[in-house]
Amino acid sequence: MILSFAIGQGSIFLAQTWLIQRGALDLLAAFATHFSFAILALMIVDFGAPVVIATRISLAGDREVLDVARRCYWQASVVRLGVALVLSLAALVYAWFGGDGFSRTYVPAAVPALLISAFNAAGVFDGLGLSGISGLTGMLAYIASAIALVVAGAQPADAGMILGVALSLGYAFAVFAQMAVLWRLGCAMRVVKVSVADCGAFAREGFGVLLAILPGQLSFRFQIVVCAAVLGQAGLGLFVYGRQIAAAVSQVLEFVRRAHFPDMVRALRLGDTTLRAGFEAQRLATLLAIALTLGLMLVGSSSFLLMSGAFAQSGLVVALFAVGVLTGALSQTLAQAAQGLGRFRVVAVAAVLAMLVGFAASAGFGALLGLVGLAVAEVVTHVVGALVIWASVFRRAHGLKTLRVSA
Repeated sequence: MILSFAIGQGSIFLAQTWLIQRGALDLLAAFATHFSFAILALMIVDFGAPVVIATRISLAGDREVLDVARRCYWQASVVRLGVALVLSLAALVYAWFGGDGFSRTYVPAAVPALLISAFNAAGVFDGLGLSGISGLTGMLAYIASAIALVVAGAQPADAGMILGVALSLGYAFAVFAQMAVLWRLGCAMRVVKVSVADCGAFAREGFGVLLAILPGQLSFRFQIVVCAAVLGQAGLGLFVYGRQIAAAVSQVLEFVRRAHFPDMVRALRLGDTTLRAGFEAQRLATLLAIALTLGLMLVGSSSFLLMSGAFAQSGLVVALFAVGVLTGALSQTLAQAAQGLGRFRVVAVAAVLAMLVGFAASAGFGALLGLVGLAVAEVVTHVVGALVIWASVFRRAHGLKTLRVSA
């Protein structure tokens, strides 16, 4: 999964590096902004399904795994298709009335990706312990967008059309590949009947997971808006270019946590509901977070000191946001452990509170300190979310365990 993401995200990174060398910072900023918000929309369409599906499959008995997987998949698909239709309509309205030349072609061409992604099977693969397959298929959209970014012309309308079509084609191939692999494994997602009540229950559970994930993603997009207002389009392009390196590392850590999530669920549900048990299940992700944070700080600082121009500024962004990789990883491990205990609402509340604090901190610190302020605001967001989860779930659990031992 990590290798797949490295290839996919790496292809985007190389294409954007090529744009910087050409001095095409306006195209870089336009693509980076639209691609970032497209990924956000795709995440909303997913509606927390990977976590919910993986959790239900992990808790199912050996004989009922396939039946549970099929029912959960189609419940998720119905819910996600409804969300995709709403978001598609909203995106088209924005492109028609409020978008620029790039937006008016990119958005309509990318909308099919939302509808197609409603039928992805990433959660099924996670629940079956085959997360690497979802990683291999997920990289196709990134590779397609990277190729399109290289061949796209300088005209915003033409470039937007090419890049939007590339995103949609990437997701079409990804979903088709997932279905083919499941069929080959004897786990074809044959259509099964699902009730409105079942879909409603799935939607409520998925919404709780989405609320835990979405605020952090909204905070990053809000930083893009703040950066555009403070630094302009050229500065925005360099910010997103450097910021995505730290974001890519965080995504790698998320893949590691996803791969070990079923083990965490089983460990927590067997009676050891302490925070220590959660971090024991995610030991590899935690160690990687520390190592990668130190590596980012070293590489980013070296680039800022030894290079010049756009690449030096991007190195500064990497160094500044490296700390957020570690704090974000620790915060997400707490959130995942709480989700493993079924405390979706607590995680959602913590994420929303952290997002609100992050908005205020990004606006205030960003206006006063620029990039440094945005980096500080991100750490503050992670700390707030982690403290709320710890106080609501694990401090209480630890206190009850201590009380039982004392008695």
